[in-house]
Amino acid sequence: MTVEDVESFCVAVQNSERMVRQRALKNFEQTFIPGLASDEECSRAFDETYLHVLRCYGDRFESVRTLAVTAMDTLLAKLPANDYYLGCVVPVLARRIGQAEIVEESEEMRLQLLEQLEMLVAKFCDPDGARGDPLLKVFDSVVDILIKTLRDPYPAAQKKSCEIVVALADATPSLHFRAEALVAPAASILTHRHSANRIAAIEALGILSLHILSNGDRVSEIIMAVSPLLMDGVPFVRRACGRVGCLMLQKLRDRYSFFHRILPLVLNCLSDDTAEVREDIAKGWQEAGELYYSENETELAKVALIEKLPPGYPVERYVRPALACRAIVQRSLRVVNLVLHEMEEWKENIRLHATKLLKQIVLHAESAFSTQFLEVNPVLAKACMDTEKDVVAEALSVCELMGNLFEYPTWSQHVLAMFRKYPTIGQLRCMRTLYASCVQDEAKANDVRRFAALLLDPDVCHNYKDAAYQRELLEFCTILATVGGKREQLSTALEEITVSEPEDGEHQTLERTLYTVALKVVAFCHGVEDRDSVRELGLCVLRRLDDNVDRLHEHHLTSVLSKIAHLESENSDTNTSILLLCGIVSECGFQESYFSTLQETLDKALKHAAPEGKVKIFSAISVAMLSWRVHNKQPTEMQNSMVKTFADALIAPYLIWSAGRSAESIRAMATACFASIAQGVDSDVYMSLLPNYLNVLAGLIDDNNIATRAYTLRALLHMQALYFESLKQIAFPILSRLDDPSGEVRELAAICLGRLQLAATGDQQQPSHERWQDILRQVLSVMFLHLEHPEIKLRTAILDSIKRLFVDNRELIKRLAEDVPKDCSYKNDLETIFAGDATVN
Repeated sequence: MTVEDVESFCVAVQNSERMVRQRALKNFEQTFIPGLASDEECSRAFDETYLHVLRCYGDRFESVRTLAVTAMDTLLAKLPANDYYLGCVVPVLARRIGQAEIVEESEEMRLQLLEQLEMLVAKFCDPDGARGDPLLKVFDSVVDILIKTLRDPYPAAQKKSCEIVVALADATPSLHFRAEALVAPAASILTHRHSANRIAAIEALGILSLHILSNGDRVSEIIMAVSPLLMDGVPFVRRACGRVGCLMLQKLRDRYSFFHRILPLVLNCLSDDTAEVREDIAKGWQEAGELYYSENETELAKVALIEKLPPGYPVERYVRPALACRAIVQRSLRVVNLVLHEMEEWKENIRLHATKLLKQIVLHAESAFSTQFLEVNPVLAKACMDTEKDVVAEALSVCELMGNLFEYPTWSQHVLAMFRKYPTIGQLRCMRTLYASCVQDEAKANDVRRFAALLLDPDVCHNYKDAAYQRELLEFCTILATVGGKREQLSTALEEITVSEPEDGEHQTLERTLYTVALKVVAFCHGVEDRDSVRELGLCVLRRLDDNVDRLHEHHLTSVLSKIAHLESENSDTNTSILLLCGIVSECGFQESYFSTLQETLDKALKHAAPEGKVKIFSAISVAMLSWRVHNKQPTEMQNSMVKTFADALIAPYLIWSAGRSAESIRAMATACFASIAQGVDSDVYMSLLPNYLNVLAGLIDDNNIATRAYTLRALLHMQALYFESLKQIAFPILSRLDDPSGEVRELAAICLGRLQLAATGDQQQPSHERWQDILRQVLSVMFLHLEHPEIKLRTAILDSIKRLFVDNRELIKRLAEDVPKDCSYKNDLETIFAGDATVN
C-alpha cells in the first residue's frame, strides 16, 4: 500500500458523497488490507488510516458505518497483539454503545460493534497475566460497555454481551475488579422471554460469582436470582442452572460456606423430569464430590472403610449417591430451613420443587437427616394434604424414603405425639407411610397396638366429613392388620383380655381395636359423598381380620355398642353418637348375639334424642330390618320373640298419634320400620306380630301424613289370611283410601284390597264366612265403581285385586258383575277374568 493509496483513501473516505465513502471502505477492506505482507506494514497502515476509519463509526449512513466496522475487523485481525490498538478502538466503541443514552440507533450495528469487542477480547487474551494483561488498559471501558449492552433492548445484543462476559473472564485476570458491577445488568436478563438469553445470562452470572472476592452477599444474590429458573419450562435453562451449581461447588472461592445455598441448584436437577438434564448434572455432581473427597480424604477414607449399605435401602428405586456427595449434603443441612420455607409458598410449582429437593436431601443425608425430623414433620404433614396431587405424591415419597432410612425410634415417638395433638389427614398420611415403609419389623410389631389405639381415639376415627381421611384410616388399619397377623395369630400372640375390658385401646386385642376403627369408619361413611369406595375398603379391612364378617360382629359389636357415649343427651341427626349408632345399625343389621344390647342402646337413644335424631334412628332401623332374614336363621318361635320384643319396646310407642309436625314425622318413620319388618322377616313371624297391631294400623291408614298412610299400606301388602274380626277392622279403612289425594296411596290401597282373605275358623267357619261375604260385597261394589277412574295404574291395581279375590269368591263377584252395564268400559276386563283360570301371582 503506497503513500498515494493511503492519501487517496483518506480523501475518499472524507468525501461528502456516500457512495464515494462506501467504495473507499470496500476497496480498503478487499484490496489494500489483503496486500499487507508484514506486521510492520499492517502497523503503519493502521497508524495512517485508523482515525479516518474510526470517524466513519459515527457516519449518518448505516451502510457506511457497517463497512467501517468490517474494514477495521479485517485490519485488526492482521495486526500483532499490541495493546496500543486497544487504546485506539475501545474508546470509540465505548462512545458508540457504552453511553447512558443510546447513540447507535441501529440494533444490527450495536451487535456488530459488540462482535468487534468480542474479537478484541479474544485477540488480547492473557488469562494468567504473563503478557502484562493488555486488556487492563481498557478494562473499565469494556466493563462500561457491557453494563450498558447487557440491558440492550435488542435480544441478540444482550446474548452477545453475556458471551463477552464469559470470554472476558478467560481473557484477563482482572475481572474481579469490577465483577460486582456486572451482576445486576446480567441478572436483568434472567426474565427474558428468549430461553437462549436466559441460558447465556445464567452462564455469565456463574462466571461472575467466581470472580467476586470479598462480597459474599453478592454471591448469595446471584444464587437467589438464578434459583427460580430451576422451575423454567425449558429443560436447557434448568440444565444451565445445574451446571452453574456444579461450577460453584468446584471453583467458587470460600465455597464451603456457600454449600447450603448452592446445593438446591444441583439437587433439584437430579430430580428433573428430563433425563438429559438429570444425567448431565449427575456427572457434574459426581465431579464435585470427587474434588471434595480429595480435599477431605483423611476423614472420608476412614468412613469409607466402615460404612455399609443401610438395611432396607430402596436399591430398586434409587442409586445410592457417592460418599463424598453425601458428605457435602450432610454438612450443609442448613439448607433444610430454606426448603421448608419454600414448601409453604402459595405457588404450587414452588411447593412441588421444594418437596422434590427435600427428597434429594433425605436421599443424600440418610440417617444424619434424623436430626431435622422435628422441624420437617409438621411441614411435610402439611404437604401431605396439599391441594396439588403432585405435591402430595412427592411428600409421601419423602415419607417413604425416611421410613426406609431412619431408625424406628428416631421418629415413632414424635409422630405419635404430633398426631395426638393434630389428628389431620396430613399427619395421618405421613405417619401411615413412615410406618409402612419402616424396615425394622420387630420394632413395628411391638408398637402395633399403640398405633391402633391411637386410631381408636374418638378425635381420630369420628371424623366423618372427609372421605379421603376415612380412606387413610382404613389404609392404616390394613397395614396394622398385616403387621399384627391374621386373627388366629393375634389371639395367641397378643395378650388375651377378660370380658371386662378397659377403655384404653392399648389393652384390647388388636383385632378388636382394628375392628372398632374399621366399623366406625364404615358406619360414618353413610354420610359422605364417596360412600361406596369407603365402605368397600372398610369391609376389606374387616375381611382381613376374619373372612366371616358376621362372626366379627358377633364377637366384638357388643363392646362397641357399650362404648357409644352421650346417648342420654338430646342429640340431633347430625350428632356424632347418633350418626355412629345409625351407621352401625344399617351396616350390621340384627343378630341374636348382640340383639339385646343393640335394642337397649337404641331404646336409650330414642328416649333422649331430639325429634330429628329419632327420625334418623328409625330410618336406620328400617334399613336394617330389610336384611333380617340374611342374619337370622333361628327357629320361628325365637324369631317371634325377638321381633315382638323389639316392636313392642321401640316401635309401638311411636305409632300412637300425638300432635305436632315433629311427632308426625317420627310416626311416619316408625310406620316405615313396621313396613320393613313386614318385608324383611319371614311371613310366619310377621303374621304372628300383625294381629296385635291391626287396631293401630287401622288408625294409621287415615293419618294426616301421606307417608304414614303409604307405609301403613305397604306393611299390609304382606299380610296373609286373617280372622273375620281382624279383616273387619281394616277392610273399610283400606277401602276409604281409594279416594285418597295421593296417587301412590290409592294404588297401594287397591293392591291391599286384593290381599283381604278370610282364615278358616273351625266351628265358626260358616257364620264368619257369611258375615265376611256381606262386607266383601260392599268392598267389591266400591271397587267396581272405581274401575271408571281415569288413572290407568289405579284401574290396573283394582283389576289385579279382583282377580285375586275371584279365586275364593267366584259366585259373589259374578253376581255383582251382572249388575254392571254392558257398555261399561271395564266389562270386557271382568269377562276375561271370569273366562280364564284366575291364579294369583
